[in-house]
Amino acid sequence: MNENPSVGGFSLFLPLFLSGLGRGFVATLSSVRSIHAQHPHARRLVMSNLWLHIVAIPSAGEHAAIARDEARHAFGARRLNAGDHVTLFDGAGTIADAVLCDERGRDGSVLVEITARREEPRPSPETTIAFAVPKGDRLSTLLDLATQTGVARLVAIECARSVVDADKLDRSERCQRIVAESAKVAKRAWMPELATGGDLVAFVRTELARGAAVAVAHTEDGAGAVRAGLLAWRSSLDATQPRTVVIGPEGGFEPSELETLRTCGASFVSLGPCVMRVETAAVAAAVLLQA
Repeated sequence: MNENPSVGGFSLFLPLFLSGLGRGFVATLSSVRSIHAQHPHARRLVMSNLWLHIVAIPSAGEHAAIARDEARHAFGARRLNAGDHVTLFDGAGTIADAVLCDERGRDGSVLVEITARREEPRPSPETTIAFAVPKGDRLSTLLDLATQTGVARLVAIECARSVVDADKLDRSERCQRIVAESAKVAKRAWMPELATGGDLVAFVRTELARGAAVAVAHTEDGAGAVRAGLLAWRSSLDATQPRTVVIGPEGGFEPSELETLRTCGASFVSLGPCVMRVETAAVAAAVLLQA
């Protein structure tokens, strides 16, 4: 019977190939174990730990309880087990290395043992995005993405053409949950502050009074002159000076608002040639502030 030589050659080659592949895997595994032996925090070098949010982090050697939802994510979605390492953060600068324990509370919480605890300094300079609240679920998009950029404050303001009340941030616990989840993704020790700034002009005056530089995102002035870009404005500031960018509603600012802000001493900057939705402009400004 005629036999295809290529098939026969492949059948001879396959065991040799798999054998070599196995030896390569063993060598790689040995290298990983070597890293673990040489570095106390080798797990971070191989794979980033899961971040979990907790309100208060105790001292090293003590135990803390992580909430049921956090525990479900760790043991379910991430398939972690007792003895695995996680990172805890409180959103106010405290981070801890911890180990998952077997013990569970009646409410579904899980105990973790703190192995190390440290404080992270607040990022400087302080960056703020003030914005007219967009309609519907687009506020969630804004909070999610802006948090991942590292911005320090997200402030809702009231403009003449606003269509949603600024105090929606105060009324919604969901906003806080969105920010916490995004901070985990970004691995931020400090979660952004969510606040309501009230009236646009009053907010800008308060910011200027505390020494912050304020830029209003607005492409053109009344005469049609093109504004300087945000990066150029940012580069003109002192390294530690707080900086705030104001994003208006999709209907734009009223001419009277622009004139008042100009008189107050606010700068005007462009985010580009195109008109953006509120959440897009807010995230674009946040990225440029942190770049």
